Amino acid sequence: MTRDSESGGDGLSGNVFHGPAPFQLGDRNVQINHIHQAPPQRRPLVLAGAAVTTREELAAAVRGDWTAARRQFFEGVATTGAPSDGWLSLLTWLHELDGLTADDLTAQIELIDHRLRDDALPADLKLLHLLGWLDPAGEAVWRGTVVSPESLSEALRIGRLRDSGPERELYRDLCAGGLLDALAGFTVLSALRGIQQTWDEVWDSWRQLAARVPDLPPEAREWAGSGARGLLLAALLPYSESRAWVRAGCESVAPPPPGEIEWYDWLRARDGGSDTPVGWLVRADFTAFAAAQAEQLRRQAAVDRQNQRMSTMLDATSALRERQWADYERRRLSPIARLEAAVRAALWLGAWGAATIPVAWIVWGWARPDIAVTLSWHLLALTLAAYAGCLPRVMRLGAAYQPPLRRVREWAERARADRGSVRRGLIRAGIVVGFVLIFGVLHHDVGVIVTTVLLAPLLAVAFHFARIGALHDWADDHQERLRDHRSRRAGSGGVPQSIARGVRSPSARVRADAYQAYLRQFTGLDHGGQDEADRENGRR
Repeated sequence: MTRDSESGGDGLSGNVFHGPAPFQLGDRNVQINHIHQAPPQRRPLVLAGAAVTTREELAAAVRGDWTAARRQFFEGVATTGAPSDGWLSLLTWLHELDGLTADDLTAQIELIDHRLRDDALPADLKLLHLLGWLDPAGEAVWRGTVVSPESLSEALRIGRLRDSGPERELYRDLCAGGLLDALAGFTVLSALRGIQQTWDEVWDSWRQLAARVPDLPPEAREWAGSGARGLLLAALLPYSESRAWVRAGCESVAPPPPGEIEWYDWLRARDGGSDTPVGWLVRADFTAFAAAQAEQLRRQAAVDRQNQRMSTMLDATSALRERQWADYERRRLSPIARLEAAVRAALWLGAWGAATIPVAWIVWGWARPDIAVTLSWHLLALTLAAYAGCLPRVMRLGAAYQPPLRRVREWAERARADRGSVRRGLIRAGIVVGFVLIFGVLHHDVGVIVTTVLLAPLLAVAFHFARIGALHDWADDHQERLRDHRSRRAGSGGVPQSIARGVRSPSARVRADAYQAYLRQFTGLDHGGQDEADRENGRR
C-alpha cells in the first residue's frame, strides 16, 4: 500500500479492488475491489456442421435435422459401452450454459438425470424432451414433423384406420406411450399434461369392460383391443378439432333399436354415459359395429322369410304335383284305360301284320297261291305272338300306351327325316322279304309240316322280344313324365336334380337355363291336356 499524496492526510490507498463499498480502517480509508478477469471462452456445440452456442440455436438445429441430432447425441455408443462423444459433448455444453434461472436449473437437472440418462427411453423421446427444455415456446417437432392440435386430431382420425402414412406413424408412436408427456413440455401443447396417464387408465378400464361383453362379434372384439385406443384419446384431448370429428362420427351412425343387439345394449348400460370417453367410443365405433350387425341380421331375416315362402310354395307345389300324379296314375291304370290300350295294341300290330301279308302275295301269289296263303297265315301267327308278348306290358302302361294311330303321317315324316329310323325300317323290310322267300322255298321243297315246325322258334322269338320291350312300347311321354316325377322327388325341396345341378354350374348360360326351368316349376302342373305345348311344358 502507498500513502495518498493527493489527500494530504493519513489515508492509505492499497491495491484497488472493485468491491461493493469501501470501509474505514482506523484513520485510513481502504477500498477492496474484485480483481477484474475476463470470463472463460466456452466452446460451441457443433451439430450437422453448424456451431451453436445458445439454447435457441440448438433448438433450431434439432428442428432442422432431427436425424442427425438423434444419431450424434443418443445413438453413437462406443463398442466398449462407454458414453459416446456426442453425448458427452452435449452434457458438457448443457452444464456450461449461463443465464439460467433457478427454474431452468431445476428443469435441467430433471431433464438430464431422469430423461436423458434413462436407458429405457427411446432416442427420439430423449431428443423431444431436450427440444422441449431448450425452446418450450417454439414449435413441437417430432421426428422432423411439426406436431399441433390439428395434426394430433388427424392422426387419431385417419391413422387408426390406415396401414401406412404419416398419420399412421404418429398414431403408432402415440400408442407406444410417453409421447404425450414429452409433447406437453411445449407451450402450444401444454394442455396435454396428465393426459397420458389418464389415457392409460381409461384404456385399461375399457379393456376390462370389453373382455366381459357377452357375444361380442370377433371383428368388434379385435377392434376393442387395438383400434379403439385412438378414439379414447380423441375423446380425452382438450381440443375442439378432435371432439368435432368424434361427435360427427357418433351422429353419422344410427344405433340399432333397443333389444335388437344384446351386446350393444349391454355396453350402453355400462359405458358411463355419453360424456365419458368410453361412452363416446361405444356411440361411435361400436354403434357402427352394432348397426352393421343389425343390418346383416335384418337381411338374413328377409332371406329366411323369402326362403320360407319359397319352401312353403314348393311344398304346396310338390303336394299339388303328387295329387296330380296320383290322378294321372289312376286314370292311366283304370280298367277302361287298359282295355283301350289293348285295343290300340291290336290295331297297331294288326296294321303292321296287314302290311306284311301283301309281301307274300307279291313274291309268291302270281306263281304259287297256295304258298302265299300259307305264308300269310305264318305272318299272322307272328303278329299274334308279338301281340301276346307285348300285351302284359301294354296292360301295365294303360293309357300311357299311345301308338301313333291318329298321327301316322306325322310319325312317318319324322321317321323319314331320321336316318337311323330309315335304316332300321329297311332292315326290317328285308327281314320280312327274306322270311317270305326262305319259307316259301322250304314250303315248296319239304312241305308245310316242316315249315310249320321251323316257324315255332320264330314265334317264340317274336313273343320274347315283344315281352322284354324290344319292340317300341309307344310310352315316351309317360317315361319322361316318370323320370321328371322321380327326379323331383329325389331333388331338394321338390326341385329336379337337373335344375339343382344347373344352378351350381360354372357356365352362366347353364345357370340361366336352370333358373328358367326353376320358374317353370310353378306352371304347367296339369298333364291332362292334349295340346303338345302343354305336354311339353308339363314335362319340363
